[in-house]
Amino acid sequence: MDARQAIRMGLVAAALFFPRAGQAQAPPVGPPLGPERQLLEEANREREARHLPALHWDAALERAAREHAGLMAQHGQISHQFAGEPGLAERLKRAGVRFSTAAENVGQAQGAEELHRMWMHSPAHRANLLDPEVDSAGFAVAIRNGQFYAVQDFARIVVMLTPEAQERKVGGLLAARGLQLLPPGSGTRATCALDRGVAEGLHPKYHIRWMTADLEQLPPQLEAEIRSGQYRSAAVGACAAGSDAGAGAYRVVVLLY
Repeated sequence: MDARQAIRMGLVAAALFFPRAGQAQAPPVGPPLGPERQLLEEANREREARHLPALHWDAALERAAREHAGLMAQHGQISHQFAGEPGLAERLKRAGVRFSTAAENVGQAQGAEELHRMWMHSPAHRANLLDPEVDSAGFAVAIRNGQFYAVQDFARIVVMLTPEAQERKVGGLLAARGLQLLPPGSGTRATCALDRGVAEGLHPKYHIRWMTADLEQLPPQLEAEIRSGQYRSAAVGACAAGSDAGAGAYRVVVLLY
């Protein structure tokens, strides 16, 4: 039959979900004629009927799906992970996918129509197909002895901004809340890269660093501090999120004075 997996990459420390993702990449035209295109058209037909946004074809997701579909055909069975193979998140990252949310359907059948029907009659797989949080997809089918070994990889794609662009986005949110923005400076950016504390020479009243794929909102803790009314100015610093922070994460620090 089939199997399903979903991943929600993390916000701040223990939470494993980005509330929303960043701006989506411009998608390629789509898959060539074949079972992959048929599966994409079927998926988008189901989504359109429920007033959900269409899935955009993503070449990097397709690469990840095709590699895994080939392994399934080679093994003659379906699985989300074979011995010695990375898990879904790492597979997507290696294929060049930057994402905040990812999910995968795998299946084995004798054709694309049967695959789609099986997935739509399975609550878990149906949830992946109709997930409003994903905006992109890459599918692959490998055929062995007349059997279709299929992979559907879904994601919400995140476009990585430069540190300066990240700082401008968060700074705009702070300015809209009445805070005077201070230049970020090397000390603020160095603080972003620290695990705790602030860089030498800085003396903010409050600081917070977090990781997110959504630069359109501030963490609740920071919102609460701003509402307290005890701060007049703020500095924002952005830095590399690190390889273990999630494939689409931004890392940001805000210092309040």
